[in-house]
Amino acid sequence: MTQARPYTNTSESTPVAHPVVKPVQATGAGGKALPEPYKSTGNEALDTLAFLHLLEQLKVEKRSGWIREGLQLTASIADHMCRMALMAMMIPSTAERPLDIPRCVMMALVHDLAEAYVGDITPIEGVPAHVKHQLEEQAMDSFLNEMLGGEGNRQARERFRSLWEEYEARETPESKLVKDLDRLELVLQAVEYERCELGVWPHSMGAHPLPSPGHPHVRKWAESAMEERKQLWAERGRAEEEAAQLGGVKVGSKVDAKLNGHANGNGDHA
Repeated sequence: MTQARPYTNTSESTPVAHPVVKPVQATGAGGKALPEPYKSTGNEALDTLAFLHLLEQLKVEKRSGWIREGLQLTASIADHMCRMALMAMMIPSTAERPLDIPRCVMMALVHDLAEAYVGDITPIEGVPAHVKHQLEEQAMDSFLNEMLGGEGNRQARERFRSLWEEYEARETPESKLVKDLDRLELVLQAVEYERCELGVWPHSMGAHPLPSPGHPHVRKWAESAMEERKQLWAERGRAEEEAAQLGGVKVGSKVDAKLNGHANGNGDHA
């Protein structure tokens, strides 16, 4: 009986050497290379602790647009989300405009959670909206499936996922309100920085950072903030410059998002 021989290449020619294709290194805010996503250790306590430590990044990661504008001591992602949450607590829920305010508060605290890993990617970096969303979705998958994947974190995992996906979809009254607060918080921060130094209005905001806020409270706050800014520039003898910068656009004006660098509604933050 003839013994079967192992398979060999019958070609007499030298085998073709195929180039080794290295995986593309994922990059986050500012083109920074991202580390490999966290993988579960199988120990729920250790994985949970990893998530709690990850949250520190929200405290230390600065809002990228302000750094780009030349500011050094700038607000962090956590600073931004905290003020948004407090503003959400100030919004009334009425028969005409019923809102789940506690859900709005939680959503404000979760909406930028993925930035603990990818950083604060701003429109001026030119990252397509779908790529930004994909990076953030992958970050959330790592947080929720690998860090909070244990049974003890089931409710937290479901809560975080539900809030983040609702905000991203922007279909509910609560998610639309939180998006308006996201834009408004940027406006407030810009005016506060301009009290100290003119010329820090972030380029990523364009001429009009707050198109058509849906809630009357948010609209009123935005109009007051922009009026405050107008007076600030007038007091410094630069009223015409401020007016030219905004080009006559006011809160609530319908503006082409692409003209303001807000493609797909994802570019409203510094």
